[in-house]
Amino acid sequence: MDKSKSPKQGQQIIKLSFVGLDADKGVIGVRDLTRALEGWRAYWEISTSAYLNKELSPKPLPPDMRTQIKIQALKNGSFDVFGLVMIPLGLMISYDIVKILWKWQWSLVKRHIKSKKELISKEDAIEALKELARKFEIEVKNPTDVVRLLDLIDEALNELVEPIDYSARKVVISITSSQKILTLTSNDKRALRSGYHIEPGIASKGFERFSIKFIRIHKETGNAIITFDNPSGINQMGHEYSHITDLNVSRPKNIYTRALHEGKSLEVWGKMVRSRTTNKFQRWEITANLPSDDTPLLDIGNDE
Repeated sequence: MDKSKSPKQGQQIIKLSFVGLDADKGVIGVRDLTRALEGWRAYWEISTSAYLNKELSPKPLPPDMRTQIKIQALKNGSFDVFGLVMIPLGLMISYDIVKILWKWQWSLVKRHIKSKKELISKEDAIEALKELARKFEIEVKNPTDVVRLLDLIDEALNELVEPIDYSARKVVISITSSQKILTLTSNDKRALRSGYHIEPGIASKGFERFSIKFIRIHKETGNAIITFDNPSGINQMGHEYSHITDLNVSRPKNIYTRALHEGKSLEVWGKMVRSRTTNKFQRWEITANLPSDDTPLLDIGNDE
């Protein structure tokens, strides 16, 4: 490594390499790069907080304990991005803390992608996350926080792999204090984009799988206007009224508003809601993740 980029005490250099396609020519899409960097920053903060708090939760660290990430100048003739992580001296009790932190972060990515590739249920993915956390002496204090943390990790990693297949064939991440290298490929991206396994019993409760596009979303109410990619009925032919039952729709960077802003299709579970008195179609109820057995099922509609 260039001596000019050698880290000072309390600093670590992280290298993100974008390999293949346009990246080999020394260029990359601005949107691809910014999403990848924001995804990595978000993932670093989430995973670091969980490890240093010793709690499987998205709870942030106190301001004086947070790391700072800055971008160093790019090396000519390549597209390696060097992120300079500023580690508070209070955490530098020993050099091993950085190695262990990176081992946790590396393992967390691998475990999450493995869960997605194995098409296990979200409940099983949460249990796998808890098991990994125990190996790093990270406690579970609030089950709701674990679910939220899993969703945040998924959002961050989906941002990180955005350049793959567009501007690069893979993303490679290394750190000065460890020989462990994290490589993310097209297969990993496809796995991250996939959902969790849904039990057939749940899928049979009136839900069908659809590919849709959003025309408009009201984040506060969840009301939306959608179109169906492959319409198969009279109530799928045009701009249809719908209600997103997933509470995540009100959160920043959720999969629904992301699909809207990117103009991309989204795979959802949906069911028609009809009037109880006239049996006329009222709207579609949709969600990317079906409710569990102990969650009240979607509202079947009220007369208007």
